[in-house]
Amino acid sequence: KGTGLGLSTVYGIVKQSGGFVYVDSIVGKGTTFHVYLPRYIPDTDEDPVAAAPIKDKDVQAKAADLTGTGRVLLVEDEDVVRSFAVRALTRQGYEVLEASDGQEALDIVAEHKGAIDIVVTDVVMPNISGPSLVSALRARKPDVRVLFVSGYTDQLELDSRDPHAAHVAKPVTRSALLKHIATLMGQSDT
Repeated sequence: KGTGLGLSTVYGIVKQSGGFVYVDSIVGKGTTFHVYLPRYIPDTDEDPVAAAPIKDKDVQAKAADLTGTGRVLLVEDEDVVRSFAVRALTRQGYEVLEASDGQEALDIVAEHKGAIDIVVTDVVMPNISGPSLVSALRARKPDVRVLFVSGYTDQLELDSRDPHAAHVAKPVTRSALLKHIATLMGQSDT
C-alpha cells in the first residue's frame, strides 16, 4: 500500500538486535544496504541454538503481568503488523476488533453495539489517517483512549495534557504494545 515503512521497520529490528545498517548509494548505479548483526556464540556444545535460561531471580520477578481485559479496536493497514498485534492482544486476554484502514474502523464502530475501550491505530494510512479517524471517533466519544503507532514520530503532535492518548514508535515490541495499552486503560501498576 506504499506507506514506506519497510526500511524503518528493518532498521528498528536490526538496532534492537544490536546490529547496524549502512547504506552505499551511487546516483544512476543503485543502492546497497549492508546489514550487520551480532554473531551468536553458544554457551555450550550440547545445544548450540538453545538460549541460556535466565538465572537472575530479580529479573524474573520484575517481569510484568501483561494480561488485560477490554475491547480493542486495532487499525493497521499492513497485514503482517496487524496480524502480529491481534495475536499479541488476544493471547493476553483482550477482545480485538480489527480494521485495515480508517473507513473500515468507522464502519465497525457504527455497526458494533458494545463499548470500545481503546483504539490502537497506525498514523499514516491510505484515505483516512489515524489522527483523522480519532477526530471522527472523538466527535461521538470525546474521552476515547487512543494509542497511536507509527514509524513517523516527527509527523505526530500529541497534546501532552491529553490523558487518553499516547504514542509508540514502530517497530513496537509485544511487551511495549501491551504496557502502553495497560497504562492507558488504567490496568498497569507502572
